[in-house]
Amino acid sequence: MATIWALLIYWLVIFVGCYVVIEIGQDQLYDEVTPHIGLQVTGGSLLLALMLAAFYYKGMAASFDSMFTNNILCTVFQALVWFGVFTLTFQFHPWHALGLGIATMLLVQGLATMGVNSILSPSPAAVSRPAAFATSKPVRQSLAPAPAAPIGAEAKTK
Repeated sequence: MATIWALLIYWLVIFVGCYVVIEIGQDQLYDEVTPHIGLQVTGGSLLLALMLAAFYYKGMAASFDSMFTNNILCTVFQALVWFGVFTLTFQFHPWHALGLGIATMLLVQGLATMGVNSILSPSPAAVSRPAAFATSKPVRQSLAPAPAAPIGAEAKTK
């Protein structure tokens, strides 16, 4: 069940990120409207989300802290897939697909993995403390000297 939720989260984040990049990229680079952009982004983002969900299922999720160290081979494979999707599905020229695809991959996959880990990680158990620690004391105390006791009060206590 967690893999299905991971797939849905990945798909949502990738869909939004790719839609924005494609709309702006196609308009700025080619000065044209992309035909059937909704279907293209849905298909391409589903393919990318399936790949990231498979990596999540295998325990090789691409997070910002491990994509260039422990999971460098997965990162290279993902860069090839993102380049292919941006070239073949989203219809960018190869040089544009190389730049936009890899830049989008580096941003979107890390953000999506942070979202998946945040939502699907179990919350830590609440720690119960003894009642002795329940009393709260002020964090700060006054720097002024303590008020002097009245003279009559000292005589009464002696």
